[in-house]
Amino acid sequence: MASCTKELEQAAPKEYQTLVIRAGFEAEDTRTSLEMNSAQTRADVVWNSGDEIRVLASRGGNSYTYANFSTTDDGVSVGEFSCHSWNPVSNTKYAAVYPAGKMKGYSYSTTEGYTFGLVVPPVQTAVKGGVERGLIRSFAKVGDSMAPDIKFKHALALLRFRLGGSAAGAVKKVKLVANAVIAGDCMIHLLDNGEVSYETDRWYLPLEYGQVNSVTLQGSFESGEDYYIAALPCVSDGFSLLFYDSSDRIIARYSNKVLPLRRARITDIGTVNLSGSFGAPDPNVIKYMESNRGSRPVTIAVVAEGFKASEQDKFVSLAKAAVDLMFSTEPFKTYKDYFNVYIMKAVSNESGASITNGNGTVTTKKDTYFGARWGASSYGDMESDVEKVWGFVSARCPEIQSGLLTIDEVPVGMIINDNRYGGRCHFTSSGRCVAHAPHTYDGNPISWSFPNIVADNDVDQSGAHYTTQAEYAEVGHSTGDWRNSFLHEFCGHGFGRLADEYWNGTSYSTGTYINGQDWELPVHLNISGTYNNVPWQEDLLNNRDALIARDARYSRIGRFQGAGEMILNRWRSEKISCMIDNRQYFSAWQRELIVKRIMSLAGESFSLSDFFNLDVTLDPVRDSGGSGAPEPDGWKSEACTESGPLAPPLQIDKDAHGIPQPVCRQM
Repeated sequence: MASCTKELEQAAPKEYQTLVIRAGFEAEDTRTSLEMNSAQTRADVVWNSGDEIRVLASRGGNSYTYANFSTTDDGVSVGEFSCHSWNPVSNTKYAAVYPAGKMKGYSYSTTEGYTFGLVVPPVQTAVKGGVERGLIRSFAKVGDSMAPDIKFKHALALLRFRLGGSAAGAVKKVKLVANAVIAGDCMIHLLDNGEVSYETDRWYLPLEYGQVNSVTLQGSFESGEDYYIAALPCVSDGFSLLFYDSSDRIIARYSNKVLPLRRARITDIGTVNLSGSFGAPDPNVIKYMESNRGSRPVTIAVVAEGFKASEQDKFVSLAKAAVDLMFSTEPFKTYKDYFNVYIMKAVSNESGASITNGNGTVTTKKDTYFGARWGASSYGDMESDVEKVWGFVSARCPEIQSGLLTIDEVPVGMIINDNRYGGRCHFTSSGRCVAHAPHTYDGNPISWSFPNIVADNDVDQSGAHYTTQAEYAEVGHSTGDWRNSFLHEFCGHGFGRLADEYWNGTSYSTGTYINGQDWELPVHLNISGTYNNVPWQEDLLNNRDALIARDARYSRIGRFQGAGEMILNRWRSEKISCMIDNRQYFSAWQRELIVKRIMSLAGESFSLSDFFNLDVTLDPVRDSGGSGAPEPDGWKSEACTESGPLAPPLQIDKDAHGIPQPVCRQM
């Protein structure tokens, strides 16, 4: 047997044997090439000449050897496979995979069973009446010794469809977009009790594709013929099919139905009628702004949640109002021409959002498209089905449909038709985000306060005092409405990947590490865990005098203790900003971070001198001539409802690169 480890290779006997085994499939499992039975109820198990399986041998843990077996049988349900270099290993657990070389890594645990790394390609070749050869992944538990007969289990699910209508013959690609992971890298466990389980957020390294919620089938298609897409088993709450012609123009079909993709089973969705024209715009997707700068557009999507069919016009009006506030706020106002903005309707069966007990348990259920929910009087557990959101946007965003961008590059803002207070952003290390913003108090005014306890000294990490009236007056009082929550959650957390800069009471941190700053696409670079090594030192503090000479308001730049929910041992770059009280003002360092992301998404280089030449320092609350200025005494109008800070953003992956630590070592 060929060996993966030097130790096993040295211990192996030198003489090889010829071994012949018989391989079939468990009852009702599909297989290597599709041949439907006469009743069209299932695909018969058929091996093809040249098929090759791999037998793996492990003594436990992550060290294993393997040997490849091939067959000359063709069109048979049970084939003879031979290996002429069989080298048996003692004290071993055997397993087998098909096709040879397509399953990554392997381990055996006496408590779990067998574990394989499985890769499902997100791009597959269309085959009339069947699937691409070698695409079907299968595996078999053999046992403590090599048995003459092996029964394989099919690892994947199959989606079957047919095309009809006048446009069917022009199709060159079909893309299935699910609201679940259906392709890419995962780990599959064949347990000793015969059960099979999958982990799509864990895998053997290196990665090939990561987690993918779509599969593209490409080739030639004929009307009325069967075609198949191979996918990871899952249940998708809704799905989309995108049909492309040779010019990559699209006909889109969407379904709110649950799509069950079961292991070793074929899910037939029937004939899809393509009587429309390619490239016709989706009436439920409104392009509100169009980019005219950059080598590619900076694209954002705003989606509806909790709006019934009769309330879609209300959603569009609210979405436009939120986007308008975004692009009247710097630096988005200055860089507006880089953006494509899509407003995407989604029809819910009920208005509003579900209510929880504050700890995630739903107490009042609302039937809404994305399942948004949070506490009746709290919002720390605010969430929705973010995987469904990303699938929804992926299927409807033209830049993602064309392959120009991925969902990691298209931040999503969600407007919720619920008048409770709230707001929270969910994000991943790869760049995905969903920022939740309800239509709080039906659009009536809201105000937010500066924290009522502040550090005694920005250097000393030991003391704090109640905020004085003079300190309140210096920063002013922010007033606005639900759109300011959108500004904070979507523009700050979601797009800018900024941390909160407020703090609660006297909570403080003793550590210096800030999670996410070391990610490939970092977050929370606007705050620091050390006073003497802040991220804005080189660009801003070292140039502070020259910047003040250009604009006196740059004197607001410094190192101020209190950020990231902690009053001590966390620093921010300015006393006040949108990331504290939702005002229409991002600090100079926050503006720089946002512009860096704009330039990166636009495919352009960031220039610090260009940034300063275009930078606008106006804070409408503190500076004359701006909207939203405070009342003369620096306090709020009585017409406003005073609200607390919004919940901190939620990280929904597991380590610095979005890759949960694998249980098994890399092979």
